Amino acid sequence: MESERLVTIVVGYEPAFGRPPADVAEASLTATVAAVLSTYRTGSPDSVRDHPLWLACARAVTDAVGADDAEVYGERRSGLLNRLLRRRIGAPLGTLAAYAVQLSGADAPDWALIRWRRDGTLIAAALSEPWDLVGGPDLYHDSYTTCVFVTPSASSALVDRIRLRVEEEGGRVVKIVEFATQRTV
Repeated sequence: MESERLVTIVVGYEPAFGRPPADVAEASLTATVAAVLSTYRTGSPDSVRDHPLWLACARAVTDAVGADDAEVYGERRSGLLNRLLRRRIGAPLGTLAAYAVQLSGADAPDWALIRWRRDGTLIAAALSEPWDLVGGPDLYHDSYTTCVFVTPSASSALVDRIRLRVEEEGGRVVKIVEFATQRTV
């Protein structure tokens, strides 16, 4: 049986769940690459979030940009004021390594933002886009999407590293899409 651990990579993805914090633009992180993880599994009526596969993608960012630190921030509680002001990012959940340990538990908190740094300088960031919770357009429904912001010069290295890490984890990159044209690469 062929693996259902599927990932689509979208180059030039435009986030739909809000804008990144101001420090992302200030750091010139203007290129985006999204890892769209399928949450569909045969025989499961519920969405399946493949945490090891997602972690492989997150670790690919660390590799591609040469980060020495990654901080994960949680999802802010969904109050009316937070929704109106589009404030999604909550309290820090710890490093990516610490969050990986939390994911092994049954009640792991949802993440909203990750910041990768090298020598204290912001070099990449990611936003969570849980399309499995809201439906979404064809390419994204039944998916758990991570939109990564990097410098334009790091974009192709990130695509290559995501592909490698996904394969090492036993997943499969089914296609690479350029967002602007929705053309498969």
